[in-house]
Amino acid sequence: MKAGAVSGSVLIWAVFFGSPVSGQPYVVDRFGRDLGAHGITLVDWDGYLANPASGFELSPPAGAVFPVNATLSANGARLYFDEPSSVGAGGPGKSLAFSDATPQTFRLSIFPDRDGLNETYSLSVHFVDGASHVTNVSVPIGVVDQDGASPQPFAVTVDFSQDASGFFANATRRAIVTQAANDWAYFFAGMNLNAVGVGQESTFIWNYPLAFTGPPPQGYFHNNTVGYTGFLLYAYGIDTPQLRSGGEPGLCCFQHAGGNPLDVRRSGGTQIDMKGNFNTLGWFLTASDDDWWTSANLGGEPNDLYSVAHHEMGHAMAFNSGYPRFVDGENDGFNDDAIVDYQGSGVSVDSSVDHFTGVIDRLSGVGAFGYEYFGDVPRRRWIPTKIDLLLMQSVGYELRATSAFVPLSVPAGTLPNGQAGVAYSASIGAVGGVPFYDWTIDSGALPPGLSLDRFTGAISGTPTATGTFGFDVLVREYDDTPGEIASRSITIVPGCVLGDVDNNSLVNGADVDDFVRVKFAGTGTPHELCATNMTFAAFVQRLLMP
Repeated sequence: MKAGAVSGSVLIWAVFFGSPVSGQPYVVDRFGRDLGAHGITLVDWDGYLANPASGFELSPPAGAVFPVNATLSANGARLYFDEPSSVGAGGPGKSLAFSDATPQTFRLSIFPDRDGLNETYSLSVHFVDGASHVTNVSVPIGVVDQDGASPQPFAVTVDFSQDASGFFANATRRAIVTQAANDWAYFFAGMNLNAVGVGQESTFIWNYPLAFTGPPPQGYFHNNTVGYTGFLLYAYGIDTPQLRSGGEPGLCCFQHAGGNPLDVRRSGGTQIDMKGNFNTLGWFLTASDDDWWTSANLGGEPNDLYSVAHHEMGHAMAFNSGYPRFVDGENDGFNDDAIVDYQGSGVSVDSSVDHFTGVIDRLSGVGAFGYEYFGDVPRRRWIPTKIDLLLMQSVGYELRATSAFVPLSVPAGTLPNGQAGVAYSASIGAVGGVPFYDWTIDSGALPPGLSLDRFTGAISGTPTATGTFGFDVLVREYDDTPGEIASRSITIVPGCVLGDVDNNSLVNGADVDDFVRVKFAGTGTPHELCATNMTFAAFVQRLLMP
């Protein structure tokens, strides 16, 4: 359940929590900032993607008697801590133990949704020390939701026409599989693909019920009955002794763009075993975001249809030896610059199953494709990770510039000038990265009287000196990157002479007319307002002074 969802991309915090022990920082971020008042900011990246699990430090109460036990909880079903922890409809839970005052680390993230609404939650920490003293701490959590409404240029067309089993006669099952297909497709650019005409693509369809087994032929080839652009995916039920689902590309043809061949296929199939996934317990049928934690896709429980459909589609669309560049990666590893820059090293694939081998997505802590039962965070619904998509880029897909793939930058701009003695307010903005930014002055200095808000990039205060002041601002994102430096300057000019409405440094007859006009209208430009603090009689007296 969402707590106070709001629209827009910026959260303005209106709730503040004081520390039970005055001045003590309980929760600190990677930049050393006390989050007790400002709170924690999480990001829900654009698209249905495993979000960053940001790290924080928790300190026990000052003067506590050790050992100290801390119980962490949060009030959102989609929130989760790193392992070991619990998840559920009431929110996540985690325990930390302190033998001394050394801070303990924890990570916090949120499972994605698709609605584009920012959200507010709260983190609660319950301390009990060795003398049974209790301290409760509450820290606000804000989620910046970057989901947008931009058109989806790449289409995965799901075709249920070859389902001889009747499994997909159920509308809910069809909707879940279609949603999983759209969630993959969301991240791909249009790629200027050529359209595929009716009958031009041939895709192998496994026999029902005994797919994967029996004497040849174990299936048949089917030609597309509708034209399409993008990827054509046949989804159908099977019923096999292996109790496993499957997915693979069609090997007929490669995509073409502008008449030129590409390395990615045009079609594929996803087969779902009717009885369950390696068991006969059936399927968990929901795509609701709040239900993400319900099934871990283990042998003793109904498996999540969304998870398995998502996985088998991955095999159909990229993770398969039918893709030449995937074969290259199986032989030599995936070592292209984008993967190494993000993950810190190349990654390998297990050629026997076309899965990642031992790979955990660096920022989210989620096990990558084929490694979903592992990871640093709760292993529940399977969704794409950033490293999965970077591999698909290596295989031959062009990724859209969704928010997870936009690097940190500071757009060019200038700051407005100010006047000495007059309140000043302006901001420097950043885009990209993991947007829990830290702003600091790297060199130079702000005009005396002004200060920079480390959390927001806002510059405010009342300048006390005139001149032009140049400085460099360093902004860092929550990922472990060096940050970006932006050079800016602010010019502070003298405040206008009291009574000088037209700001020409002279108080003369022209100011009388302007002053009366401003007072009569009740409005004025900033320099005209310099005169509005005077009564009319005082202003006339000021004009009559020699």
